[in-house]
Amino acid sequence: MAQRMIPLEAIDRALGRCGQPPQPLDTGLSLTERDTLLEQALCFPDRPLPTGELGDWAAVLMSVGKEPNVMAAVAVVETAMGLTPSHSPDIDFVQKVLAELHVWLSSSKDTPDLRRLGDLWWSLTRNPPEAANTPLGDAAFMAWFVAGYDPEGSGNPPDDREQLLQWMDESANNVTAIVDVFSTAQQAVGKEHAAALVDSVRESVAAWREMDSATI
Repeated sequence: MAQRMIPLEAIDRALGRCGQPPQPLDTGLSLTERDTLLEQALCFPDRPLPTGELGDWAAVLMSVGKEPNVMAAVAVVETAMGLTPSHSPDIDFVQKVLAELHVWLSSSKDTPDLRRLGDLWWSLTRNPPEAANTPLGDAAFMAWFVAGYDPEGSGNPPDDREQLLQWMDESANNVTAIVDVFSTAQQAVGKEHAAALVDSVRESVAAWREMDSATI
């Protein structure tokens, strides 16, 4: 199934930006269509799909670009981490990854910023702590993947800005990994906390829409 573009108006209606109160997100997809789309996007097909409105937001986010996906991934992982006991052994790893993603979000997103994410790849893939082998640890890793890229397969990003934009489209276009972020975060906290994850996504998307509107 081809990825379907969800109009921004649907996002704005869900967020209450169209003069009406906030409402559940309406993707225009049937449940079967949505889940087929999510299944095709999963990097690890043995993982369960995100359910309910979290699954709807995953389907929508894949069509709106890199930055809002990173913002939503960070928000969801932070929420899941907040619902995890502070003594959990995966917390240190998750905090390290989130700190790097916050650096990326506040950066100019040029070559040095992407290379910094590329450098993090080696510690994430070569020396991951055993304690991070959890759904929450996986959610943090996949949040990094939404923002980053595989330097083993793609090399270093180019310095030229025009070339960089093309390179990002080809080598660092990993927004579909948002499905894995939501899936593993939901595993980490349980479906009983799905509403908290959805709230965090809504807040992050609302913040992105405010930023986007300010640039018009």
